[in-house]
Order: sequence, then structure tokens, then C-alpha cells
Amino acid sequence: MEDDDDYVEYVPVAKRRAMEEQKVLQRKGKVLELEEEAEKEKLAESKPSLLVQATQLKKYIPKVSATEQIILQEKEMMEHLSDKKTLMYVRELAKGITYTEPLLTGWKPPLHVRKMSRKQMDLIRKQWHIIVSGEEIPPPIKNFKDMKFPRAVLDTLKEKGIVQPTPIQVQGLHVILSGRDMIGIAFTGSGKTLVFVLPMIMIALQEEEMMPIGPGEGPIGLIVCPSRELARQTYEVVEQFVAPLVQAGYPPLRSLLCIGGVDMRSQLDVVKRGVHIVVATPGRLKDLPAKKKMTLDFCRYLTLDEADRLG
Repeated sequence: MEDDDDYVEYVPVAKRRAMEEQKVLQRKGKVLELEEEAEKEKLAESKPSLLVQATQLKKYIPKVSATEQIILQEKEMMEHLSDKKTLMYVRELAKGITYTEPLLTGWKPPLHVRKMSRKQMDLIRKQWHIIVSGEEIPPPIKNFKDMKFPRAVLDTLKEKGIVQPTPIQVQGLHVILSGRDMIGIAFTGSGKTLVFVLPMIMIALQEEEMMPIGPGEGPIGLIVCPSRELARQTYEVVEQFVAPLVQAGYPPLRSLLCIGGVDMRSQLDVVKRGVHIVVATPGRLKDLPAKKKMTLDFCRYLTLDEADRLG
């Protein structure tokens, strides 16, 4: 066959219809795209930018005082709390940690105290007007000798005119010497200070005999007081019992009065040598660990003296 420039290939009818439909669909698609772009442009023109919106909102926001602003912030914090995490005590929020066993102290009362019946315990508490609440409460001990304090401590008590324990000492000393947690409530002058000072000295002494405190270590025991005056008085009580123990041949225990208004350098000197017992007010106590001058990693015994005033 000779070449013919005017030759046109024959296309079947069905194929031509399909090609026409394809062209129509493409044209419709382009029209839709153009319409969508036009609508987007209209929306962009009609909708202001975020910066413009923020400026407009500021015009309509009423002025709020500093107090009202704090209240609003607190409300927002409450609203953002998880439904599962309702208001709970710090104890419940402490990563699920609960202490079921007492602190190991190595101290035990005499056999006749351990074998005391519940009826005998209730009778002694009634005679001494002692009210208790808790589980498996240790029995009361009516004299210092049965509390197994060193002779130097007993002699110091006698020198101070303390021969018979007070009601809170009768019950409280056994509880704390056993390593149990305790909240003690008693009137002023009832001897509460000795209830937490004497066991703290005994625990610090035991720790020092087992593994001496090194430079920069400690404290083992911490007493937090609401005022400088109370902290100073408590510190003096600690020193009154520590000194006779050293004279009797026991390992020396270093105690520290950690309060404001006292030169921090003198306090740091004690900490650098290693400290066993710290009596502190909240302000200075917060300051030293924050500045990494003292660590509480070794602390095993915490007392909040007059805790109702610390809140």
C-alpha cells in the first residue's frame, strides 16, 4: 500500500464515546477545582488571621485584678485535673508507697512488759489518763529503767529531777523506741520533748556504733520546730543528754542548731564534719539542701515539733 498523508485511522464507535466521556469528566474536574480554590480564597479573605483575632479578643476581655487572676488560674488547674486523680492526701500520692513495718531499732522492752495482757494495759492507761488510737499499740511502761536507757541517761534524768515518767512518756517512749510512727498530743510542760529526743539519741547512737558518720554525711535524726526559740530550747535538751553519754565512753554525737539569724558558716562546719541530729526551723532547713550544703539521704527519724503550728 502506498503512503497516504490524508489517511485517518478508523476508531470504533465505542472507543470514541469513551474518549469523549473522559474529556467531559476532565473538564468537570477542572471546573470543580477552580470552584474550590475560589471558595478558599473567599474564606481566607473573610476570616481574619490569628493575630487579628487575638487583637480583637483583647478588646472585649474585661480587665481582671491580680486576685481574680489567681482565682481563675486555680479554677483552670482544678478543671484540668484528671477524673481518675481526685484530691488525695500526700500520703496517697507518694507513688503508692506505704510503710507496713516499723523502723528497725534493735530495742526490745523487758519480758514482763511484752507479756502484759490487754486488761493490764487498759488499766494502766486508765490510771494515767492515757487515750490511744491505732493498731497493735505497744504497752505502756511505768518507769525509765524498764525502757533500757543507758546509765548516763538515767543519771541525767535524775539530776534534772525527773524520776517518774509523765503520761505521754509512759506510752510514747515505748512507741517510738519500737520504731513506730506516732502523733502525740499533750499539754505544755508534759514532757513531750523527751519523748522524741531520747529515742532519737538512742537511734543515732546505734547507727554511729554500727557505721560511723563520715564527713558531709547526716543527719540521722531531724527535728523541725516552728520558731527559733523552740528550736533553741530543743537543741539544748539534746545537748544535755549527749554530753553525759560522751563522758561515759559512748561515741560522740554531733548535733546542729539550724536556724536563721545564725552565721551559716558555723553551721556548715558541723555539717562538713558529719552531723547526727539537726534541730531546725523550716526556712533555714529549706535553704541548706536547696544550696546542696546538706543532704537528708541518711535521715531515718523525723520529728515535727508542734506540728499544728508548722502548717
